[in-house]
Amino acid sequence: MDISEFSRLDNKSNYNRHPWETSRKNVLHTFLKKSGIEFPIERVVDIGSGDSYVIHTLLENNYAKEYFAIDTAYTTEVVSQLKINNNNSSVNYLQSLMEYEENYPTDKTTLFLCMDVLEHVEDEKIILDFLKPGSTNKNYYFFAVPAFQSVFSSHDVLLGHYRRYTLKQLNSLLEKNQFEIIDKGYYFTILLLFRKLDKLVKKDKEASIDNWEAGKFKTTLINTMLKVDFKISLFFNKIGITIPGLSCYCLCKK
Repeated sequence: MDISEFSRLDNKSNYNRHPWETSRKNVLHTFLKKSGIEFPIERVVDIGSGDSYVIHTLLENNYAKEYFAIDTAYTTEVVSQLKINNNNSSVNYLQSLMEYEENYPTDKTTLFLCMDVLEHVEDEKIILDFLKPGSTNKNYYFFAVPAFQSVFSSHDVLLGHYRRYTLKQLNSLLEKNQFEIIDKGYYFTILLLFRKLDKLVKKDKEASIDNWEAGKFKTTLINTMLKVDFKISLFFNKIGITIPGLSCYCLCKK
């Protein structure tokens, strides 16, 4: 959940997770487990960490020795609330990559997460230029972005998106910036179908994922649906067939 959504919560210390958030987290964990990266890695840096949900799931599963959550929207008040929400965990909260680079120089091998971030900046190089390899060790990078400009809608505008991508476009952008692609693909095919249907009937969604109030049954049903959807896309990807989805990803090193 990004900070704009977090700021709209009725109760900032106790709120329900939208199925998209939990399913997105499960997607990341699956890709990391099959990545061949040796965990625990030295550091995890989550760019655009929002309410720090994802990085705390990595902390809980011992993916790294140090954790950094970076978000330009972090204020003293927001960080204080996030620390309370997460029992004053060892996650370090920073406002920018520049602050991280200036205060935490390191040769430690790092996994950088950049999930649903690139679409929020007019020029992606603002972020990509900061993501440099360590002098002695290669770093790893997980990028995820919303897919297909054809389904760009008022929902994207609400979230502050400049664009959506195809997998080919994301791959080309990263290779142009000297990233070596390890794995790539789409996920959440069924959500892409729903988004296309919304566009077809001219029903652009203006709601976001904050203040999710659906009951346990509906939440479990959606989570199960997305889990099955993801397993199907993984199967086809394994046999060399790429099925489009609402999001695309690239796991890289540099």
